[in-house]
Amino acid sequence: MSVETARLTLTEIESRVCDIASEQLGIARSEVHPGLRLIQDLHCDSLCMLEFFMNVEGAFNVDLPADSQDTVYKSVFTRDPLRLKDFAELVYLQLGSGRPRRARRARRRWMAQDPAPQAISNGNPFTQLSGRAWPKGDESDLLFESLGKNSSGFPTYRRRTDGMICVRIPAADAWIGAESDDGSVDERPAHRVWLDEFLIDQEPVSTTAYCRFLNSIGFIEPAVLEEWFVLAANDKRREHMLIRQDSTGWTPLTGVERMPMMLVSWYGANAYSLWANRHDWRGYRSDQSATDSTFLPSEAQWEYSARGSLPRQFPWGDEAPTQDRMRYAQHAPGRTYRPETLPISEVNEDLGVSPFGVRHMAGNIWQWCADWYAPDFYTTPQACAANPVNRHPTRIRSERGGSWIGPAFLCRSAYRRGRVPIAKGRCLGFRCVSETETLTAYSRASQVLQLRRGWWDVR
Repeated sequence: MSVETARLTLTEIESRVCDIASEQLGIARSEVHPGLRLIQDLHCDSLCMLEFFMNVEGAFNVDLPADSQDTVYKSVFTRDPLRLKDFAELVYLQLGSGRPRRARRARRRWMAQDPAPQAISNGNPFTQLSGRAWPKGDESDLLFESLGKNSSGFPTYRRRTDGMICVRIPAADAWIGAESDDGSVDERPAHRVWLDEFLIDQEPVSTTAYCRFLNSIGFIEPAVLEEWFVLAANDKRREHMLIRQDSTGWTPLTGVERMPMMLVSWYGANAYSLWANRHDWRGYRSDQSATDSTFLPSEAQWEYSARGSLPRQFPWGDEAPTQDRMRYAQHAPGRTYRPETLPISEVNEDLGVSPFGVRHMAGNIWQWCADWYAPDFYTTPQACAANPVNRHPTRIRSERGGSWIGPAFLCRSAYRRGRVPIAKGRCLGFRCVSETETLTAYSRASQVLQLRRGWWDVR
């Protein structure tokens, strides 16, 4: 670190950070100021942020770790909203630390050392439905149909609204969190919690299924669509929107039909989760509670589904990740993509597979969860209650799993972080959960139908 760089004032750093943002995002320098919000104003997602991180690190000869254990640094890093001036403060803190920049090491941390396979041909069927759903029928139109056990030995059911295969996760006293040295402070303390059984989607919701949802619910106000996934005209990420609307309705772009739905906000994910479970999607905002009106998994449900009841680092255990186990760290600085060339795995590929046979529980895309994110939640009594979920609004919703953009350490099963619910990212999607009580209703309805059919045959 040069003496000149070390003596920069915070105001000077803010000015340079604004210069970098102007150049990278193609915005006139006169329109860029330190108070701009990275997500709401500059439309930065993880891909933009990674490029921004690397450019700023190079300009100031510092490291800006995403996993810092320094409490002051992390408090700035997790501010909501995160502004350019906050980014400048991170640089200021790192300059003051006197740590030299480790450019090559830092970049290796964010880039995979082994190439990703182009595709994994495993013969898994793609079951998620296109088109539009029929209006709600009578009691014979059951929500789930049983498929028997999967290859991991757990019962599976197909949800008839969208064709999603769901895995029945058994009740358990499961370990949540981590105590390892490479873990984050917000993962501690590791603790055991009781979780009732539940259903979770075997794979993330695809572009195909999301279009089915949009086509099935009738007219949607443009303001609502913008809150869910439609990007502003000046948002450069529009070129990576994977679905479009024409005279026939919403359809995926050619070549991305089996990709996970991304660039979707928490609100857009929650609306789908309600519709898929035959609840009123109009309650999608649910800003006052994490459990009322949502069928997104809680953090605890997600983590248990990812690694089982034992504190494994990853779904398969503690062995180091490889690209044939999960999709991660695929972005190289300056690389550009067309929608169909984004290095995102299709939802039915066997990657990030959990002990329950649930796919993409590490890497590929981050997944929204029901909880409000709080870094100290695990230190509260609520975290140890049965079926824990953080219901206290914090303005930030939780996300789990890591993605194709970030490094392996973000893909650990216990890794926690959050974003504002309106955030949309090219590495951010979702999956749903369902209540097993629905299966009880399914069984009872089946018995009624059998009795009715028997009565008809006797006649």
